[in-house]
Amino acid sequence: MGLALVTRIPSLMEAQIAAGALRAAGIAAEVFDQGFGAMEAPVIESLGGYRLMAPAEQVALARETLRAIRAAPLPPEPEDDPAERRDGSPGPWGEPAVTSAAVRRKGMRIVAFLLLAAPSIAFVFARLLAVQAP
Repeated sequence: MGLALVTRIPSLMEAQIAAGALRAAGIAAEVFDQGFGAMEAPVIESLGGYRLMAPAEQVALARETLRAIRAAPLPPEPEDDPAERRDGSPGPWGEPAVTSAAVRRKGMRIVAFLLLAAPSIAFVFARLLAVQAP
């Protein structure tokens, strides 16, 4: 029972998804060149992509399964907004992160102070450490 090439897929993520779909269909599929492809992605892409391998007797079934998956229509979009909870209250992403310009200005002042004061604070600590050193 040897492995044979099913197809080459240019993206590692797409190859792993295809292998997972084939495994879900009962085909023992594996993605080859993952380690080398992570280091040398341009080389793998120029060779045609990552090799999707399956047992030789399951290659025809694997190719047919991939064709059927590619031809299947996409699932419909969900009707409800995921940012809205079932009780009607807004979810964690339904509320604005900052409620007013005043809050933004205050936050920017704090950030500016910390960034501008950092060299002075470092200088004071360095002087204190130099004074305490024997």
